[in-house]
Amino acid sequence: MSYNAKNYTEQGGDVTHIGGKLIIEEGAQVEGLNGGESYTLPTASADTLGGVKAKAKTDETVEVAVDESGKLYVPAVTKATHVEDSNTTNGDDVTDLVTKFNSLLSALQTAGLMAAE
Repeated sequence: MSYNAKNYTEQGGDVTHIGGKLIIEEGAQVEGLNGGESYTLPTASADTLGGVKAKAKTDETVEVAVDESGKLYVPAVTKATHVEDSNTTNGDDVTDLVTKFNSLLSALQTAGLMAAE
């Protein structure tokens, strides 16, 4: 016996073969997967593996990774190096303030939190 269709039913409807693409639209329910009960994909949470909706990718987004248990991770944010407080007070020379501010800018650039140019 041969078939010329990617999707077909056999054995009196007991078996359905899907060889093409199966598209399940948002809000659809699949019956028979949950002990005969209807099934709706749950929303993912800390305790539940489920569906996630996300905004479209932009220039500000970062890639995420999923481990073998299905947990989702985002990259850690790099911390800038510590810059000492300025000792400048009213009437003091602003040299210390400028030096500390430039050190802060440099630390942010080195950490990748601020563009260098």
